[in-house]
Amino acid sequence: MLASLAKEWRGGLFSGFARKINHLSTSELSATKFKKPFKVQTQYIKMRLSLFLSLLSLFFLTPSVSWASHIVGGEMTYKFVSRNPATQMITYKITLHVYRDLYSVSGNGVPTQLDANAVIATHQQLPNGTYVSVSRTTRPLLKKTDLPRPVIPCSETPTNVGAEDGLYEWEQTLRDTNGSYFISYQRCCRNSTISNVLAPGTTGGTYYVEITPESQRESNSSPVFKSFPPTFICEGEPLTFDHAATDENNDQLVYRFCNAYAGATSNSPSATNPPPFNLVPYSVPYSSSAPMKGNPLIKIDPNTGSITGTPDAIRSINGAAYQQFVVTICVEEYRNGQVIGRIFRDFQFNVVRCKKLVVSALVSDSTAGKEFFVNGCENVAFTINNQSYERSNIPSYRWEFFNGQDTFRYADWSPTVTFTKIGVYKGALLLNPGTPCSDTAYVTVKVGGRIYPNFTVKYDTCLAGDVAFTSLTTSTVPIKRTLWEFGDNTRDSNKVSLTHLYATPGTKAVRLSLKDLYGCVGDTTINFNWQPAPPILIVEPDNFTGCAPAKVRFNNRSTPVDTTYKIVWDFGDGTFGKDISPTHLFAKADTYTVKLMITSPIGCYKEAEFRSWIKVKSVPKADFDWTPKVLNNLKPQVSFLDKSTSDVVSRRWFFSSKASSVEQNPQFTYRDTGVQQIKLYVLNQNGCRDSVFKTLYVEPEMTFHIPTAFSPNFDSVNDEFKGTGFLFGMKAFRLSIWNRWGEKIFETHDPTEGWNGAKNNAGRPEPEGVYLYEVEWTTPKNEVKNKRDFLTLFR
Repeated sequence: MLASLAKEWRGGLFSGFARKINHLSTSELSATKFKKPFKVQTQYIKMRLSLFLSLLSLFFLTPSVSWASHIVGGEMTYKFVSRNPATQMITYKITLHVYRDLYSVSGNGVPTQLDANAVIATHQQLPNGTYVSVSRTTRPLLKKTDLPRPVIPCSETPTNVGAEDGLYEWEQTLRDTNGSYFISYQRCCRNSTISNVLAPGTTGGTYYVEITPESQRESNSSPVFKSFPPTFICEGEPLTFDHAATDENNDQLVYRFCNAYAGATSNSPSATNPPPFNLVPYSVPYSSSAPMKGNPLIKIDPNTGSITGTPDAIRSINGAAYQQFVVTICVEEYRNGQVIGRIFRDFQFNVVRCKKLVVSALVSDSTAGKEFFVNGCENVAFTINNQSYERSNIPSYRWEFFNGQDTFRYADWSPTVTFTKIGVYKGALLLNPGTPCSDTAYVTVKVGGRIYPNFTVKYDTCLAGDVAFTSLTTSTVPIKRTLWEFGDNTRDSNKVSLTHLYATPGTKAVRLSLKDLYGCVGDTTINFNWQPAPPILIVEPDNFTGCAPAKVRFNNRSTPVDTTYKIVWDFGDGTFGKDISPTHLFAKADTYTVKLMITSPIGCYKEAEFRSWIKVKSVPKADFDWTPKVLNNLKPQVSFLDKSTSDVVSRRWFFSSKASSVEQNPQFTYRDTGVQQIKLYVLNQNGCRDSVFKTLYVEPEMTFHIPTAFSPNFDSVNDEFKGTGFLFGMKAFRLSIWNRWGEKIFETHDPTEGWNGAKNNAGRPEPEGVYLYEVEWTTPKNEVKNKRDFLTLFR
């Protein structure tokens, strides 16, 4: 509609403009879906006319808007100015702040500037829950202010992170009603590098206030935030920011993280859509109530508005470390226990990597924040390794320790200290003390006593069993931890006496390690030779029954045993073995007794005889023959003769993938020619099996006879000239017929098709007489046959 109005206006067609006004005030209103009293309809008509004129003025007076990327937030508040009881009109002062990047974090060039004229839409909620437009206007940008950068002492922070505040402020008069007014500014777009929003580069923002009926009646003013969040916060550094608001009506204020609103899109950078406004979609694992990661998690105090936490999880963008999050803070006004209004601030929090110029650190046994724990022992010198940085920024430093009675000071960068008394020494490493660029590491040194480790080892030399260990350790401070390492990749802890059973023999290096209450350690190692004979010889399988030839794997599970032991196997068939777990082939059917003998490197001996352990059974011999030896497709039946050994009790023949038989001497007729494989499986009374595979050949044969005359008189007797016979497997067939003038009058490649006496079997009938024919074909054995002769046609 506005486009057509603009065309008529620019073309000087004032009458067309008047017609559009008339159309808007009559026909359009008649199409509304609800009916109101005359007074309400009049007010509605005026409202729509006002809307139309406002839109028209926007179309002609507002400059075209571009896609404003890098919007980082905004907020809108209102302040009661005056009330006219006679007209029931209320005047408010509306304040809009729009925030944008001063730098292009995503590398897309210089961010788009703030709108010189912000498009502001006002909608009213009707009793039926729908919304009607009250006005669409533009408000000029009054002032731009760079937001202050946070000052972080003794840190190097990124210089290309910053934002500016665009201020739009105006007075707006509204009629006192029973419905809420929504005053909004909708714009595109946010930074494409935001982490907690889906498709942020095409997602805009909506900043609005709702003036509720209660606020209108109470001449209420909205809360106003006291200060602005920092333009960036440092990764891993605790954040404490007072995001409180003030309220001139002294209402109770409650704070919470809430959902940001989407706005215009990249296709339509500025919008005046009515409520309800679309919510910004958050990406997993973020949400409106948990918009940032942190340890501890970023949170807001509902009573004070204080935001606390330690941000983490940054990533690199264009060589610099940033992580960007959309965070929205809602403030609800409560009066007499009822919510009468709400404002919100939507802002992009930039988490950056701040380089500390001076950081205190040292090598320690454990840490807790800036506290380092170091263990030492009495009268034993040890060095505390200073790892503080940057060294060039640390012109002065000192160490201080105190144990409740004495103070110890050191001036070395990494001091070597000796404490002569058991106890706990509290200390600190002070870097650049008394200057703004200082840092302190707190040190707790736990000094323990001397440990004198010792233990005994007891075991039977030749009989394999548990080895007993007993600690004889003495110490000046109670032992906190005892660790036994048995030299076979196993360990046990916190026991004074214990036993251990080894799975393998050899030289064992057993280590006893101890630590006292203050962290002093001591250890000792004892080596001993453990090579007894196994207490019992265990071999799998414990029995075996099979068919000859039988391959048996003897799994020797006797322990302890290894390659240093002498192993002798007597397999009972006149052969011997020396492997720990051998595999042996028993060729003949018989019953065998096996004997195993083991001697350890120190002479400990153990043997075991397994009587009648291996039972090897005889196997049948499968064989067969057949007649006739020569088969073809004309005589395809064959008789099979079982020639297997007499101990066979069952058999199965396989003539093809689908044909089989259990008869002793079966017959079979082959349907196909070529090589055929016959399989015979037999089973004897011992349950042993044998099989044999043989092949026979079914030769392909064919017959073909051709007559010397025919009579095509349609008496169903000899009406066609064609060959007959067994034609299976015939290939490359061709029959041609010629008259005495040398004209070819018929040809076919189908051996079943004959000549009916007409030219090409479709023309005029040929006269009686003699004709020449030629026929050729290829047999199934790929032999080429041909014949040329005369035939006689009788009528």
